[in-house]
Amino acid sequence: MDEMQSCLDVLRRNDVDVDTAVDRLMGNDNMYLEFIKRLPEELNLAAIREALAQEDASAFHFYLHGLKGFASNLGITEIADTAQAGLIEFRASQFRNITKLEGLLEEIEASGEKFASALGEIKEIEDASDGTE
Repeated sequence: MDEMQSCLDVLRRNDVDVDTAVDRLMGNDNMYLEFIKRLPEELNLAAIREALAQEDASAFHFYLHGLKGFASNLGITEIADTAQAGLIEFRASQFRNITKLEGLLEEIEASGEKFASALGEIKEIEDASDGTE
């Protein structure tokens, strides 16, 4: 199995819908892997939490919606679905149920940590491959 397939299999084992996402990128595995590595930056949980703490509706919606779209397009349904639940709750009650919104952000953070572990495995695969060439 080649390096790329090994990397993609790590994501599949972590419940990422790799095949659908790669199809969105017209089969470009390399581009997909480059995008997926950007997730830690795109999580932007500090900005989302700050917007929640400040009750800044515009910023909260902007960052959470962006995260949902990014995760959804890359097949990271665990994060996309939780972000969507946050958006639905926010649209329904704005900041009247901050405890629920905070709980959803904690779920996103936990999923992000799981995903970071998968990215660590991918880095190990890439580093091992670089060392053998």
